[in-house]
Amino acid sequence: MVQMIDVTTAEAAGERFHGSAVARFAFGLLVIAAPDGQDDHDGWNAATEIVHAGRDFLYVGVRQAASGPVWVICVEEPFEVDGLGLLHRGELELSRRSLEISEPNGQLRLELPVERVLNRVSVYGDDGEEPARILVVLGDPSEPLG
Repeated sequence: MVQMIDVTTAEAAGERFHGSAVARFAFGLLVIAAPDGQDDHDGWNAATEIVHAGRDFLYVGVRQAASGPVWVICVEEPFEVDGLGLLHRGELELSRRSLEISEPNGQLRLELPVERVLNRVSVYGDDGEEPARILVVLGDPSEPLG
């Protein structure tokens, strides 16, 4: 059960924990992507869509730096989520078993080893417009959701 994203959440994930970070996001944009991804955010209207998804990337609108930091954690299914709303569910195809979580101005850049190149990805947040807590849950798309 996840209500706050903090060190306790990471400990609760145990072996399913991939990584986490806290940073201020200058433009309120979190990037979840293949480290060598080629997709871009053309056609995304950030004013009306909190998430923009492509084959190998996700752009997620988050709280801007002036409003405070953003907590991000990445875990593997199964992971019980409570207190956060689902912002996006889809598939993410990586060129290798590595996922980058970053902020475009370089305030944050994590490159995390993951289990698969093709992942079901579920993104949860504590707010539907400017989340300050983001949970990224990866899973095998050939497995049913638990």
